[in-house]
Amino acid sequence: MVKKQWIAALALGFSMSAQAADFTEADAKYALRDTSIEATQQARAAYKAILDQGAKDADLIRAAEGYLRSTIFEGAHYYTTVDAEDRAARKKIFNDCWKVGAEVLSPAKLGFESPVYYYFKASCIAYEAEVSNVIQRLTLLPEMNKALESGFATQGGTTYEGGGLLRVKAAIKGNPEAKGLPGGIYNPEEALNLVDQAIASEAYPGNAEGALFCENYRRKIITLNELQNHAEAHATADMVLADFPLYLEEGLIPEFIRAETADCIKHVTELKANTPAS
Repeated sequence: MVKKQWIAALALGFSMSAQAADFTEADAKYALRDTSIEATQQARAAYKAILDQGAKDADLIRAAEGYLRSTIFEGAHYYTTVDAEDRAARKKIFNDCWKVGAEVLSPAKLGFESPVYYYFKASCIAYEAEVSNVIQRLTLLPEMNKALESGFATQGGTTYEGGGLLRVKAAIKGNPEAKGLPGGIYNPEEALNLVDQAIASEAYPGNAEGALFCENYRRKIITLNELQNHAEAHATADMVLADFPLYLEEGLIPEFIRAETADCIKHVTELKANTPAS
């Protein structure tokens, strides 16, 4: 995986650092992120240490990816959206994620526009909005729109992280709570088109194609239910629950989304149980 990412970075014109960073410890800790919150925090700290040591070019992006993925996993996996204390913890984690963590990949720091920066910034804003009130969401909206617009304009903006920016925009467009927001944001038909594009997206160099991201299908099920298309929602859930456990068992899911895929399977199981019969 490391070698593939280096090759991909070189193909995009990145120059290798004179002394390549050693990711062995950080990657080993990251592989344990679903065993405890402490393991997740240790993984994030290990990637942060590489950043603090002055990682450059491909190493900088790789370390930042590990740091930000660890951050997102901690917030999404270990804290609920129901309990008040958990919501507060999630809000802080994701606010720090887009305001501080993602900024190590800003164009000012990298010297160029990267979809990696805009994906993580948009994702963390979306996660914060999930546990924010209406007024707070309105203040987040301009930052979200800027991240999406700039991200889509970059090379790889529609493919990085399995069409990640498309998935984030679909989540906004398909959210019924967006009905009250200005600008005609709520549009579940458009959301369905966006998530279908994400599923069909090719692999960004060193990443994975959209069809391997369970989260794309989870978002599609949510959107289909919003459109009252419960029959297709059930069919999509059945496909996920039949295929993705096998993908995990056969090692087809890359490590950077392995634990996230296991979580997604649980969420899809719940979605199917709560989807009305067609």
